[in-house]
This record gives sequence, C-alpha cells and structure tokens, in this order.
Amino acid sequence: MIGRVRSRMFKDGSLVSEALREPAVVRWGAHVLFWAAYFLFRTAAAHADPPSTKLPDFPYDLNRALAVGSYMAMTGILLALIAGPRTDKSGPWRNLGLIVGALALAPLTEWAEEFWPRLLMPHLNEPSQMTPLISYYFMFGWVLMLWGLVQALLAYHFEIVAQSRAVARAQSLAYDAQLRMLHYQINPHFLFNTLNAISTLVLDKRTELAEAMLMRLSGFLRYSLDRQPTELAALSAELEAQRKYLEIEQTRFGDKLRVRFDVEPGLERARLPSLILQPILENAIRYAITPSADGGEISVSARRDGGTLRIRVDDDGPGFAPEAPKRGRGVGLANARERLMLIYGDQAGLSAENLKPHGCRIELWLPIEEERVARTVAPSFS
Repeated sequence: MIGRVRSRMFKDGSLVSEALREPAVVRWGAHVLFWAAYFLFRTAAAHADPPSTKLPDFPYDLNRALAVGSYMAMTGILLALIAGPRTDKSGPWRNLGLIVGALALAPLTEWAEEFWPRLLMPHLNEPSQMTPLISYYFMFGWVLMLWGLVQALLAYHFEIVAQSRAVARAQSLAYDAQLRMLHYQINPHFLFNTLNAISTLVLDKRTELAEAMLMRLSGFLRYSLDRQPTELAALSAELEAQRKYLEIEQTRFGDKLRVRFDVEPGLERARLPSLILQPILENAIRYAITPSADGGEISVSARRDGGTLRIRVDDDGPGFAPEAPKRGRGVGLANARERLMLIYGDQAGLSAENLKPHGCRIELWLPIEEERVARTVAPSFS
C-alpha cells in the first residue's frame, strides 16, 4: 500500500514540483550540490595529475574534503546573512552582495587551504607560506565567484517567478471579478426586474425612457465585456459605467435609491483597475438599500492626496455588524483588496469602517497614474 502511494506521488511529480517552487529548497540544495560537484572536480583533477612530491602518509582526500567543507560553510553563512535563512530575500543589491561577498571570502578560504594540512600532519617541518592572493584566485578562488553567480541567478529566477505568479494571480482575480459582475447582471431576478421596469414604461407609452433604459443596460454590459481582465481604465470611464449601473438599479428602487458623485476636477484620466468599484457598489445596494424600507443614499467621491488617488463609497445603511468591519461583506471586498495589493503592492489598499450615527465607508487608495493616450469608451452610454 505504502509502495503504491509513493509510486503515485513520484509518478505525478507533485511533491517534486512543489519543492522546486520553494526558494529555500532550491537554493540550499544548489548550495550543497555545487560544493559536492566542486569536491568531485578537484578530486578527479588531483588523481589525473598527482603532485610530484606526494607524501605517502598524507590523507589527501580528507584534506580536500575539509577544505571544500570550509568553502561550503563560509559561503553558507554568507548566503544566510544576505538572503536570509529561507533564502527568500533578494534584489539587485543583495545579488551583487553575494558575488562581491564570495570574492571577499578569498583570504579566509585561502587560510583554510593552508590550515587543514598543518592540522592533519602537525609534524611537517616546512614553513607555512601563503600563496599570493592573485595566484590563489586562479587556482581555487575562481570557484567563489562562480558560486556567487549561481546564487545570484537563482535569486533573480525566483524574483521573476514571484512577479509572474503575482501577475497571474492578479489576472485570475480580475477575471473572477469580471465574471462575478456579469453573473450578477444576468441573474434572472435582476433581468426580470430590469426588463419588467422597461416593459412597464412601454405599456405606459413612455417609449423614450424605455429606450434610454435599454441603452444603459446594453452599454453597461458592453463596457464590461470590452474590458480586459487586467486592464487599467480611466476613472471617468469607470465612474460612467458605474453610474449607468446605478441608474439601472434606480429603475428597481425608484426614489429609494439616491446616488451622488463628487469627483475632484483633473482626475478624469487617472487610471485604476477595471471594474474595481463594481463589488463595492453591489455590496452597498445589497446591504444598505435593499433591507431598508426608506431606501438610502450612496455617495461616490474621488480625491487627490499628493500622488495618491483616494476613492470613497459611502452609504447610510445599517453599517457593519460589530465583528464584521475587518472581514468585510462577503468575498467582494477581499478580492478588491487583493487585486490592489498584487498590482500596486504596499502603495495601495482598501479599508472598511462604520460611520456615525449609521452607515459605512469603503475607501480604496492607489498611486495616481494618468492615461497618456485616450481609449475609446466601449459602447454608447447615452
């Protein structure tokens, strides 16, 4: 039974592939394998060209193993100091530090080359004489630079892998947010209520208003379909799309839903992740407007704070439950927060808090990046 489980795990390679994704496994494994390979290389070279004055009682292989072990121990300490015990710290300066630091170890490793023979055969009467450093580099020291290059390349590799994973995760989250938004829009109840409202307008011979509602619905859906999952949209286009979405919801709620937009002039071309506001407004409709008999107001504002864009979505609903503000409402806010983190890192974020005497505020902030070339806003928002 155990044999079958082991063979299955090795067959699909899942454990191996998972291990190879860990910097600690790969970099420390490469460290050990590098010096093992170097020991074999030196051993093969020594046996191929033995010294002419070979001492019969001297343990050459043991001396070689101790010398290479010294190299491995010293460079291991260097690796832990620069990259951390888990070797998960990297960057251009750290990578350069691995190479320069390895070369700086040369006097210590050269001393080790002279120390071990004296320890193994203390009765040797030959005076100890250190090899000139430049000669040592050509004989043995070159391997230090090679080790530094290998570790720097591995660090760079994991940087690229981490960036690729972050981009892939951002794409996945953005795509998921877009699909969730579309699923909400084509929800049978939503379509029934929207089309029923349009039908009522037609029966009342208010055809112009019915046509306007159809254009808003089609325009909003076209906008959502036209956006790429990881695309950054202009703030003006994003707010226009959400305005149309709220206008559609106003057909259902009538005077119960009041909407206010307040955007600081000059921010129209600021960019933000496409559809990032959609789950926030969905939550406001669901938790603040729907439960209240009198409805409520949703306020969307955008301000410039130095080099930061701050967008707030306020509602005057019942607010979060006492244990809920940190967790948020469902997965919508969590996904929006993670999208911001993956795209902008520590430069962006999202917070949720209750307002007094009631209501809640969702605020997101991100670096201001302006759109250089205007993008055609998909479908008519007339």
